[in-house]
Amino acid sequence: MSIVITLTVRYFEQYIRAGGLLMKRLFSKKAIKPALKYPDHESERFKPFLDFLLGKKVYLALSGGGLPLVCHIAILRFIETYNIPIEKIFGVSAGAVIGGFFAAGMSASQLREAALSLKNPDELFGRGSKHLLFRALKAELQSLFTKEGAINPSIYDGKNLDKYIEQTFIEFFGKAPLFRDLRQYYAAVAFNIGAGNELDTGESEKAVFSPVKTPAVSVKDAIIASMSIPGVLPPKKIGGSYYVDGGIAEHLPIITAFEDWLEEKKRGRKKLVIIAVDLGYLGEKLRNKTEIKIHDMLTYAFNVRGKMITQLSLLRAHKPNEGSFVVLLKPRCYDIGLTEFEKIPGALDASYRRILKQLEGENFLKETEEDIEKARRMLGINEKI
Repeated sequence: MSIVITLTVRYFEQYIRAGGLLMKRLFSKKAIKPALKYPDHESERFKPFLDFLLGKKVYLALSGGGLPLVCHIAILRFIETYNIPIEKIFGVSAGAVIGGFFAAGMSASQLREAALSLKNPDELFGRGSKHLLFRALKAELQSLFTKEGAINPSIYDGKNLDKYIEQTFIEFFGKAPLFRDLRQYYAAVAFNIGAGNELDTGESEKAVFSPVKTPAVSVKDAIIASMSIPGVLPPKKIGGSYYVDGGIAEHLPIITAFEDWLEEKKRGRKKLVIIAVDLGYLGEKLRNKTEIKIHDMLTYAFNVRGKMITQLSLLRAHKPNEGSFVVLLKPRCYDIGLTEFEKIPGALDASYRRILKQLEGENFLKETEEDIEKARRMLGINEKI
């Protein structure tokens, strides 16, 4: 019977790729995640890594990164191929989008098809999405005529993006789910900036939306909150507070995953492996053959800050002697602009090849170990912590 089911699933997948739109919707709602198979000789490439995972809790942490979010699909494809049991998924910004869809039941192949279907950035960001000066001027003019108390200081209004995420959930899940509706544990990291009025005297802080902490919150709203880049997308209001991009506090949610593991009772606690996929800045020096523009310097400064937070997270969470490991992966897709949709097909293929290369053989901890050494140099930390 299992052979028949497998062959049937593969048949439907082929039919979907051929363009059967009606069949695609019927298939998608069942949220089937086909277990892809590689030849036995191919599996040997990754046997050290797969053996390393045995007997341990496996968490998945997906970073922010803008449009390169499509590169997160590479690790999901690998996870499905080798049936790796992921206990919990943590996402920030771009990672919150992919992680949320995957937790709701979309397979890696379905996510890939959804990514390839994106042709025009106007679909997500509104008309004139590539004309940032025009959009910024429009946002400034709108703010002059917006009622007092409203918070919407952004280049894009976010309405198209909100609608797209909601419709995707409805197509693949049957509805826009709440956290308590998810079958896979998933958490989205955002940053709480308060209620936006003078009566709110509390401090801004990291916020984690999850089935445990916020079961009645819409997953779609949490994703929007997590990816609301200040100045690019408006803050998202949930309950009585406004939230912005979680990357302000944690570009790669290693610490959020690590602290979740620490909350378990120490006795009987399994060892932990966090598969952490970083789409962000890799530490290169700022280079420009002509002249460095203002926005280049601002972007560089923001990226360096994010890199330092990630490095501190690595130093804290990768503790082999205490049973906690971080397998850091870098698809290296950071050169894709927010509206450069034409680069998506190439990014999908290149990121998968890079993930395979980083996980093969005995060197699957290489990126982690190299980044920890870089962290000590960059942060001036000599002793091991």
